Amino acid sequence: MSAISDTERNGAVPEIAVSNEGRVRVLTIERPHRRNAIAPSTVAALEGALRATADDPGVGAVVLSGAGGHFSAGGDAEGVLAAVGSGVDTDLLALMRAYHRLVVEIWESPLPVVAAVSGSAYGGGLNLALACDLVVLSADARLCQVFVKRGVVPDVGGAYLLPRLVGMQRAKELMLLAPVIDAQHAIELGLANAIEPDPDAALARAVELAGQVAELPAYTVALTKKLMNHGLDSDLRGALELEAVSQAAALRSSAATAGFEAIRAARRG
Repeated sequence: MSAISDTERNGAVPEIAVSNEGRVRVLTIERPHRRNAIAPSTVAALEGALRATADDPGVGAVVLSGAGGHFSAGGDAEGVLAAVGSGVDTDLLALMRAYHRLVVEIWESPLPVVAAVSGSAYGGGLNLALACDLVVLSADARLCQVFVKRGVVPDVGGAYLLPRLVGMQRAKELMLLAPVIDAQHAIELGLANAIEPDPDAALARAVELAGQVAELPAYTVALTKKLMNHGLDSDLRGALELEAVSQAAALRSSAATAGFEAIRAARRG
């Protein structure tokens, strides 16, 4: 981890650390002095890092994590208050749309994105994790849809993502009562895929899972992710048509041909 300057401590220049573990790109929000609260510049840096990663042929999956024992405490208060204080309504819309571009970048990336979540994952920070394809929790993770307690509505895609993961009634409970839930409860609700005993183990498990997916055919992984995400909002006929088009494309790939040829050879043997 590189040193944090005085400017960064004041929240002006957040940093995204980038490292590689084989074919896995690890992106770490490095604002531990603010529990990795997401400022507008954090959003821009992370969005750019994700886009650059998707264009790198040597990378097959992404892990998103936070430095200093926390994933993210949510939106950075300084950035929000700056937008409010400008008195220009379009500044607030621009702020929200910047967060939304980040969610879309994760959602539509051809690469699988695995969140390694430890410590605080509150508000927009939690919803950033929920936008990812897989979530690994540290046992110390604490999750909260804290928005109503701060006098605001859910953002960073939470009202879209949460009901699809836990159902409408549970989602309303989590949004309207805003309880703090621990890692075990999160697993029971379907918000995560695995729990590890500490932040280092959670990051290692996230890298392991990402590495497993990174070794699969990239084309079919991307199509599968797209099929699953877009199928949420389709009727049956629409979902089946998207499936047909995706499978027709996948069947033209060299990986599919090799797979079926191996099956045929095994049957003949």
